[in-house]
Amino acid sequence: MIAETARHTLKNRVEDFRRKLYLSAKANPERSYASLYDKVCRPDVLREAWRRVSSNDGASGVDGVSIRRIREDGVEAYLEELGTSLRERRYRPDRIKRVYIPKPDGRERPLGIPTVTDRVVQMAVKLVIEPLFEADFLDCSYGFRPGRSQHQAMKAIDKYLYRGYRWVVDVDLKSYFDTIPHDRLMTLVERRVYDRMILRLIRGWLKAGIVLEGKVTYAETGSPQGSVISPLLSNIYLHEVDRHWCRRGANTQLVRYADDMVILCGTEATARREYDRLQGILRELGLTLNAEKTRVVRAEDGFDFLGFSYRPGKCVLNGRKRTMMIKVPSRKSLAKIREGIKEAVKQLPLNESVARAVAVVNLRLRGWSNYFRIGHVWRSLKGLVWHAERQVRIFMRRKFQRKYSQGTRHSYPSNYLHETLGMYRVEVLYAGK
Repeated sequence: MIAETARHTLKNRVEDFRRKLYLSAKANPERSYASLYDKVCRPDVLREAWRRVSSNDGASGVDGVSIRRIREDGVEAYLEELGTSLRERRYRPDRIKRVYIPKPDGRERPLGIPTVTDRVVQMAVKLVIEPLFEADFLDCSYGFRPGRSQHQAMKAIDKYLYRGYRWVVDVDLKSYFDTIPHDRLMTLVERRVYDRMILRLIRGWLKAGIVLEGKVTYAETGSPQGSVISPLLSNIYLHEVDRHWCRRGANTQLVRYADDMVILCGTEATARREYDRLQGILRELGLTLNAEKTRVVRAEDGFDFLGFSYRPGKCVLNGRKRTMMIKVPSRKSLAKIREGIKEAVKQLPLNESVARAVAVVNLRLRGWSNYFRIGHVWRSLKGLVWHAERQVRIFMRRKFQRKYSQGTRHSYPSNYLHETLGMYRVEVLYAGK
C-alpha cells in the first residue's frame, strides 16, 4: 500500500511538472527552451520513465540486458547509476537490434529494438519535451498523444460524414518512418527545444547503428519503429501537414492518426485539388505518397481507416430504418485476428489444459471486441466466435487423440464450450461485459 502510494505521488509530481511546461509553451508559441537536460536527469523523471518502459516488458536490445534482469539486480541502483551517467554526460546511445514482423499481406515490417537503457532515457526525454510540442499540435491529430485515441479519430470521421463531407482522399505514405529526413526533422525540433544536450541525444538515437545478422548499418533518413521517441518525432514532422490544413477553413477536414490520414471534402473537384496539393506539401517535406494505395473515392464506395471499413449500410434511427454510412471491421483486420487465434491455439503444448486454450482465445476475443465494438460488429463477432470455437475443438481433438469425426460440434457443442469451459459468448463481447 505504501509503495503504491509512493508511485502515485511520483506520477502526480511528474505530471504537475509536465503541465507547467505545457502551459508555459501554450502561452509562448514562439519560445524555444534551452534548459531542459537537467530535468531529464531528475530522479523522479527517471523513475517515471522506468515505470512506463517496464510496464510494457519488451524484449532486450543488442546488449542482452532485459527488464527482468534489471529488476533482479535492483532497480534503484540501476536508476542511480543511469542518473549519474547522464549528469556526468557519459551516457551514449547504443545500437539498435533489427527484427522483422510479418504483415497480413505477406510482407515484413522492420522493427527496431533499442536497449532497455536507451528506452528509459528516451522516455525521460519524451516526458520532458512532449508537453512543449503538445501545446502546438492541432485537433486533427490523434495518434500517440496523451488523452487521444483511435476511437476519437473515427468519431471525428463519423461527424464529418454526417455533415456531408462525402468525398475522401484516402492517403497512404510510402515507407514514412524510414524516409523522414533527419536534418529537416531536427530543424522542426529546434523550434521548441534548443538545449544542446537534448538535441545531441535525439541525433544520436536517429544515427544509431542498426544491427541485423551481425552487420551494422547507419541510416541517413528515418526514425526506427519501436523506439520510444519515434512516435513523438513522427508527430512533430507531420504537424507541418496539419498546419497547412488548419489554414484551409471549413472546406476540407483532415483526420490523422500518426501516418494514417484521410482528407474529407464536400465535392469531387475539391478532393482532387486537395490530393494534388497534398503531393506538393509532402514533396517539400521529402516524403512520397504511395500512388497504388492513395486514392480519391466517394465515401459511399467505401474506404478503410484504422482497421475499419466505412460503407453504406442499414441502420435504425429514431425507430426507422435508414441508409447511412456505417463502419465495420475490415477484411484485413478480420483475417489478422482469425490467424492470430489459430496460431495462438496451435502453439499451445498438448499438455496444457483446455481451460488454458479457452483463456488464450478469450484474451484475444476480448481485446479485439473492445476495439471494434464501436462499429457495426455483430455479424463479424458471430463469425469470429464460431472460428474460436472451431480452434478450441481442434485443440481438444489433438489433446485427447480423437478422430476428426469425434472433434465436431456434436462432440463438443457450443453450449459446452461457453457454459462449462467459459468461452465468451457473442452477446457478452458485444455488450462489453
